[in-house]
Amino acid sequence: MKIKKFRIKPRLPVVARILKSIMGVKALPSEMEEILPQEVESFRQQVIPSGFYQTWSRDEVPAGFRAALELAGIHKPMAVSALVATVGAEPEEQISAMLMNGETQKTQVTTAICEESAELSFQFLLKLLAMDAKSDDCEILEPVAVTEAVLLQEVLTVLSADQEGVNLDSAFHLSPRFTRVGLVAWSPLSKKKRAALLSKKRST
Repeated sequence: MKIKKFRIKPRLPVVARILKSIMGVKALPSEMEEILPQEVESFRQQVIPSGFYQTWSRDEVPAGFRAALELAGIHKPMAVSALVATVGAEPEEQISAMLMNGETQKTQVTTAICEESAELSFQFLLKLLAMDAKSDDCEILEPVAVTEAVLLQEVLTVLSADQEGVNLDSAFHLSPRFTRVGLVAWSPLSKKKRAALLSKKRST
């Protein structure tokens, strides 16, 4: 299993869009728009997301993973990877404290930043995985999000996610809350892509 810790930079327009959705408004209040850049930057400096993933060859793929991919229309992949990306428990604890103090607006801002950060963290892992696949003359397909409790538990168990602080709570919700879990199938590069890759290697 590969474990990574990294920095990400939440995209301000995306955070604003998520925040508007949370608040149920078409436009943010002017005072909120003014503080958003500072809140994003403060979060970026304080929080270090982490992620981990593991890959299995075709014959080694856990049965539950194979079944989930088949339901998504993916059959007989060359390999399958399971990925977990999280921003950790600290932001969730901060949000709980804000709620206790009645800081509704700040809670909404932090939630929006966390949602964007979790997604960026997952996309970062996908980029690393794509490089792994490319080195084996493969490419990765679109990830299949894992949200169903039984499959979530299987993924977390196989990856020993509890050692990295990720598990399911008593209500079978992901903990920490701002965590993404997915399965990714590998597919052989097409002849055209393989030829292009070989040509690039020869020219460097």
